[in-house]
Amino acid sequence: MEKIRAYLRNELNLTQEEMAILLKTKRLQLALYELESRELPRIASKRLTAISLYMANAKSPEAEDFPKLEEEKEKFLAKALEDCKYYQLGIIRKLPKMEEASQSALKLLQLIEYLKGQANEDALHPGAISILKEKVQKSLDKNGPLELLKLQLQLQLLQQEEELLYKLIESNSVDK
Repeated sequence: MEKIRAYLRNELNLTQEEMAILLKTKRLQLALYELESRELPRIASKRLTAISLYMANAKSPEAEDFPKLEEEKEKFLAKALEDCKYYQLGIIRKLPKMEEASQSALKLLQLIEYLKGQANEDALHPGAISILKEKVQKSLDKNGPLELLKLQLQLQLLQQEEELLYKLIESNSVDK
């Protein structure tokens, strides 16, 4: 039964303290009322009845009841579109550099393999080969095929997000 007595408070997402303020009573009195240990003071009870009647007859709020909400929605969509384009540009600028670095690393890897096969007098010191291999590995970890694929997928997602945002903006302006 406690839930029935707390229904309006829960419906409005209020704490007992906030509901008590609304009813002009003490939180403890409201808590005891919800536990069915006591009744509310007469004034608080009248106020609760009036609020309950109002809420039962009030129509649900609609977006057009809040014109500022539409304005905020438009601003949000415009900002989201701007951010999306910005991130796309960053990726578009980064991709060629990454592809170039990846190709350079692969060429260096080929050179290392060639140098490892050289005769003893032309052979590179094993320490130098090790250093070059480490450089190649770092470069591929940062700019390798997997990282390129991730970036290309990010770009595709951003492009799809941009299309979706354009559709949302368009449908938002058609609704008006």
